[in-house]
Amino acid sequence: MASKKVNKKGKKQRKGRKHESVKVWTKYEVSGNSLKRKNKACPRCGPGTFLSDNKNRKYCGKCGYTELSKKE
Repeated sequence: MASKKVNKKGKKQRKGRKHESVKVWTKYEVSGNSLKRKNKACPRCGPGTFLSDNKNRKYCGKCGYTELSKKE
């Protein structure tokens, strides 16, 4: 009995851009001996998670909480 011929495919190429890790030092501002947070913290997740600041909204990537800003 003859075995079936198996076609091997090459390695798939990655589409899109590679994920970048979060640069935590850009989220804080140093003034004297104190640290100040630049972005607002998520009200659902707590003070450890920041909201991303986009053009028309603030968004939490962990839980999906969204605050829409008012149109001017």
